[in-house]
Amino acid sequence: MIALDAESRVRARVEARLAEELALRERTRLRVDDQRWVYELVGREVGDERQAADSRDDWELIWRRVFAAVTPLGPLAEHLADPDVEEVRINGTRSCFVFRQGCRESVAPPFDNEDALIDLVHWYTDGAGGARLDRASPMVTLTLPEGSRLHAALSPPARPMSVTIRRHPADRFPSLESLERSAFLPPAVIPFLDAAVQARLNILVAGGAGAGKTTFMRVLARSIPPDERVVTIEDQAELHLWRELADCVSLEGRPANTEGKGAISIQMLVHDALRMSPDRIVIGEVRGGEALDLLDAMNTGHPGSICTIHADSPRETLPRLVRLALRNPQAPRAETVLGEIVHTVDLVLYAGFSRSHGAARARRLLSVGTVAGVDDGRPAVQELVAFSEDHGWRRVGSLAAMPERVRTKLARVTDPDRLMDGFDA
Repeated sequence: MIALDAESRVRARVEARLAEELALRERTRLRVDDQRWVYELVGREVGDERQAADSRDDWELIWRRVFAAVTPLGPLAEHLADPDVEEVRINGTRSCFVFRQGCRESVAPPFDNEDALIDLVHWYTDGAGGARLDRASPMVTLTLPEGSRLHAALSPPARPMSVTIRRHPADRFPSLESLERSAFLPPAVIPFLDAAVQARLNILVAGGAGAGKTTFMRVLARSIPPDERVVTIEDQAELHLWRELADCVSLEGRPANTEGKGAISIQMLVHDALRMSPDRIVIGEVRGGEALDLLDAMNTGHPGSICTIHADSPRETLPRLVRLALRNPQAPRAETVLGEIVHTVDLVLYAGFSRSHGAARARRLLSVGTVAGVDDGRPAVQELVAFSEDHGWRRVGSLAAMPERVRTKLARVTDPDRLMDGFDA
């Protein structure tokens, strides 16, 4: 139960303190980097009120409600404070959906007018350099301070206004073992994945939208030895590996301004990364002609690179990489690109969804396969592990049949033939 007078008193004191602080600034509204300070301020005021009161109020709820009331987050603060919320989709003032553990839930729209929704986006763009949302730039994508990705589109062109917040909490899955506990992958495959990274296999993490590719790649990268230099390349910074790896630099792309100038493409960043003496290059997503540059990097002293790619199935992953590489104006013939891929990419890890637990969509590592040459003019992926709804994970291929280059790399760090003994138990 909440005593409204207690909440009102706390809110009044917080608003008075905020007014004093903002009066000292040139800009008289809160910035996104004020979140922690405001949250702690509300906590102190709630603590003082609690000590002076005799009631048994829900003080944690008062804390959250006052924080929501004095910041542009409003009721959205409740969802963003929930560690189980993976995504929030706000469709103007009409509807709002949150995703928890693969399930979509309808919740009350957090704002009753679009101006408040625009204020929320401006709160974030104020601290995001060149990011802006107005009639000249009616759509914006940016990375929030805690690592989430926000996309907003004004009405028009969107109808209604749309705000989507996709969360990537870096500390949610600290290790491959934590992914196993979440049922994303089986424990028996962990030694193989860990060895694959340490042995510097070139890895593609493939799958559809929302399948967990970025999270999976971040966890894989934590197996990179600490004495290696890593350069990460992303359209929107989501990996944040520079916070965890001692010798890591993060490069981030940038769209063109309203005059069509100033764009920084992934392809440009790949070229710059090669001048930074990296041991490995990690690309958030390959989606264009930079695929050819990535292949060149893998072949010229940067083995162990990791990147994600959108694909509908393990079988379609490498043909899609071929098509992307051919978008590069300097690409050779398709046959040459195909040959380079099958001799460069070592491992394809395919992530997707299953519905093995009721109606909820659960993220899973659906396939682990090595690149094993060309079959009928297409690059062939030899599956080692596959997931099925009926039988769970199972071995479907022999490690002894892996391409010799993959076995040679793995043999530098372990005995390749013992890597998946757990499947034989």
